[in-house]
Amino acid sequence: MVSGGTLTVANLRAFEQGCKRYFSTKAIAAPDQVRRVIYNFEDETVSSWIFNIEDELMNLSFSDFMARLRDKWLSNTWFVEYSKILMTPQSDTPFTQWVNTLRNANKILRSEEDLYMDDKRLRRHIRVLLSDDLGVEYGTINGDAPGVLDTIADLDK
Repeated sequence: MVSGGTLTVANLRAFEQGCKRYFSTKAIAAPDQVRRVIYNFEDETVSSWIFNIEDELMNLSFSDFMARLRDKWLSNTWFVEYSKILMTPQSDTPFTQWVNTLRNANKILRSEEDLYMDDKRLRRHIRVLLSDDLGVEYGTINGDAPGVLDTIADLDK
């Protein structure tokens, strides 16, 4: 359930993850997913919008439904915040926490083809933004050994 108020990237992301967990736990088939969650918005403006085009929305895949929500309710520049996160160097942030932050921001940007990075590009990006100390240590120990950064960053190959 999304409570009343302004929809944000964060609360839409939480809603999306909650829905996916629900679909998985209850074994909800893809064609039924949107109709099972479409009425979980308490905000009157959002629920009115849904009510007025519910037939159209119910025929969308869940992924397309979420894209439609983002297009309708988020500012035209919502992706800027997440693009900036992707450009943040590691600095003093613990490695795993930093990588998870980058991966989450990148995943949120998946609908923005010019900003989203596939795993190969994200690995290169992480390598460039490593803290100086870790970057030197990584390069000295591993050179360009494939798989090492994948393993420590928990990235798929």
